[in-house]
Amino acid sequence: MRRVLLAGLLLSVATTIAWAASDPWKSKPFQQWDDKDIRKILTDSPWSKVIQVPAAWTTGGDSAGVPDPATPNASQDHSPDGGIMGQRGTGAAPAAPQVPQATFVVRWVSSRVVREAVLRSAVVAGRMKQEDAEKKASEPMEVYQVLIVGTDMKPFQGADEKALTDQAYLVTKKSRHRIGAIGVEFQRGPDGKTVQALAFAFPRKTASGEETIASDEKNVEFYSSVAGANIRASFEISKMEDAKGRDL
Repeated sequence: MRRVLLAGLLLSVATTIAWAASDPWKSKPFQQWDDKDIRKILTDSPWSKVIQVPAAWTTGGDSAGVPDPATPNASQDHSPDGGIMGQRGTGAAPAAPQVPQATFVVRWVSSRVVREAVLRSAVVAGRMKQEDAEKKASEPMEVYQVLIVGTDMKPFQGADEKALTDQAYLVTKKSRHRIGAIGVEFQRGPDGKTVQALAFAFPRKTASGEETIASDEKNVEFYSSVAGANIRASFEISKMEDAKGRDL
């Protein structure tokens, strides 16, 4: 089932759609969602963030000196005297180096809305019966799960599970509580090697049984860093709600 869900989440990150008059996750049950509703949830909703980061790995660079992911269009001149090719500047600022950008979608896939969208997609495509989708959608999630999928997953190809897990975490805005990842699932291509997506798992409760994301938290940040790919996505919890309430 996990494989079916992750495979269904690999929709094109280049798809751009306009907001509908109303949000499908609030205006109608998932049994009535069509392709447009599904795409909206998976690409343009509070649970899905499209981000761009400097693709240092395409130029042989690393994360040092690379503009912060929060400001992907920023660039810096690192030459000692501000000159070009060893020449001193003449007063005119040198042309800023163009840093290639990589596009990723970061999705909060443990939410029932996203899971319902993936399951409904399988129903619409004729790969699953609606009654089976409803049964799967009702199953509780024991962890929070955040997925990364992008047009260039090269930085993740050689990384092992421990390295990825150690460098992924959530940070709540109000309490500044850091929640470390406890595992990662790989979604691979037909060759069994190519990484197409990654799903990070985070605990819902602490060892003492308290919620890791308190009910009064409004925002949470997701961070992942590996091989020069510094990914950061901000989720507004106050907007991550459906007709049943908060949905993480």
